[in-house]
Formats: sequence, C-alpha cells, structure tokens
Amino acid sequence: MRRSGSARGQWAVLAAFALALPLGCALVRPADRAAEVAASQPILDPPRRAGLPLVLVAMPASVSFQATRQALVAEIGKTFDVSTLTVEPSTPVAELAAAITKQAPACLVLMNNATVRLYREYQRSRPGTTFPPAIIVMTSFLEDIRHELAGVTGIAYEVPGVTAFVGLRAILVAPITRVGVLHSRYSRPFIERQRVLAAKEQIDLVPVEIAAEQPTIADVQLALRSLRAVHHIDVLWVLNDNRLLRDGPFLRDAWTPVLDSLGIPVIVGAAPLVNPDAPFGTFAVLPDHAALGTQTANLILDLAEDDWRIDRHPVELPLSTISVLDVAQARARFGLRPDALNRVDRPLE
Repeated sequence: MRRSGSARGQWAVLAAFALALPLGCALVRPADRAAEVAASQPILDPPRRAGLPLVLVAMPASVSFQATRQALVAEIGKTFDVSTLTVEPSTPVAELAAAITKQAPACLVLMNNATVRLYREYQRSRPGTTFPPAIIVMTSFLEDIRHELAGVTGIAYEVPGVTAFVGLRAILVAPITRVGVLHSRYSRPFIERQRVLAAKEQIDLVPVEIAAEQPTIADVQLALRSLRAVHHIDVLWVLNDNRLLRDGPFLRDAWTPVLDSLGIPVIVGAAPLVNPDAPFGTFAVLPDHAALGTQTANLILDLAEDDWRIDRHPVELPLSTISVLDVAQARARFGLRPDALNRVDRPLE
C-alpha cells in the first residue's frame, strides 16, 4: 500500500500542486492562494525607455510564473522594455484590452490557460482586427489550441511523455513497457503524438478516453481500474488536465483511493505531486521555469529579427527539464537501479 500522509500534508500537496500547474484550475482555498501570492515578490517592471519596443507580459503573480518572467526580462532587457499585467480569474477582458490599446506592445507573452482564454475572448470581440504577435507559455496542450487564436506561437508546457517513460525506466528495476493514461476528448491529438514517440522506445502507450466534458469521480475511478484490470499497464501517466484534476477534493476522492490499489509507479507533470509526506506521484519531469523564460526570450528575439512573421515559427518543446523522484516510494515498492539517484535532478527522501 502507498504510505499515507497526514490530512494536513495531503492538503498541502494539493495546494502546492494547484499553484505549480499552468491550468488556471482552483485546487486551493482562496486563503491558501492569497498567502502564496503574498509570499511571492512584487512584480516591478523596469522604467520605460524612449525608442525601445515593448513586450507586454500577461500572467498570474505566483512564484513559478515570476521565475519565468524574471529570466525573460534578464535576457531581453537591453532590447525591449517589459510591462506586466497581473491576470487573476476575475480579470475582465476590458482590462487586457485597455493595456494593449494604451501600451501598443510589439509582442505579447501570455502565461497560463486562464490568460490565454482571456486573450481569445479579446480577439473574438474584435473581428477583422490585426493583433500583435503573441507567445504563449506555461499553458496546456498549446499545439492543439493554437488554431483558435490569430498570430500566436509559443513553447509547449508538456514534456513529451516518452522523456519521462525512458527516464523512469533508467531508474527503476520494475519493468516499464505499458504506460496507461486517462485523457479528455480534446487531448486526443496530443495523445496520438505521444503514442508514436513512445513506440520508438518499445513502450506501448495505452490511452483511455473519458468522454464526459466534466468527468465524475466514478468516471475517473472506472477508467483507472480498467487500465489495470483490462489493459494490464505497469505505469500510470497523469496529465496536467484541468478536466481530470478539477480541484483538491476531486483529486483526493477520485484519484488517490485507486492509485493506492494499483501498485504501480505514477508519472505526474507537476513537481509538488511528488511528495514523500503525502505520496501521490512517483516521478515527474517538467520544464525548468527559469530556462523556460530564457527560451521565451530567445523566441522573441528570433521573431523580431524575422519581422514578427509568427507563422514561420512553430510551437517549440521546452529545451530544459527537471526530474523529481520520491525515493522512498520508488525504492520500497519498485526497486532502484544502483545509479538511479545520479539520474535524478531532485531526489526527495
């Protein structure tokens, strides 16, 4: 059985998970979110300089987004001014529209799903308008939503699943040949791309699609049990999908009881879900947020040199990743290879 953390520890990991996930889904209580934002540094933009083009960054204020922004500003600060619009779930489209109109940015940077939805609403309210180029980062399934917006590109937040599958295979003694994953209908193209990549490493990706737009606890639990009982998977991959990871109680009630009984390693896409004090995930591979800011800056500079012809710049994959392992869980339940800890960036014990 999976070691069970205290109720406080379990809630803490859910809270941290919400703040690390770029989905804009509310897995934390308002007080927890307010405390986290208060703990982050105030966002201070450099003063405007005459003659320099402006990059407008629209983003939440939480720590992971600020790490990406800080690296971005450090890289483009000599060439561009930067202005930051803090976006919350309650931010109206009029506020974003006013910032764009007043500041006339040469380029936008949009961080997280809620911000992208706001920008999509802004575009749809202005048919026939020419919009500034926009770079989207820290947003889920970017390759599959790009067509919904005009003049955008960006950097995918999802690390290819095969990267995590092969990384975990190099760490564990337990076999990794069939990886199961639950997914929503809208992520079907993403899953198919991941299946092809996994096959090149002799790993079968076994998807189970949940058709409901708002899956219930029973939907998730039935699908999880079928992956083990019918499809005989030896690893579970949990996507950063706000339909399937709706909120803290849903994550706790729908996922945790079944994960306890599956008895297999769990790959997740958010570092806080790998927590020895409140076990959920076994292993995570995710973008390095500071490196993501540097990569975003380089994409801005490339676009500027290319006269902002954004259609010539496809969505990129993150260039730098971080791996996290629950060492105690992995060692006790699945066995570690002798050099396993040398292959992990953050071994947690």
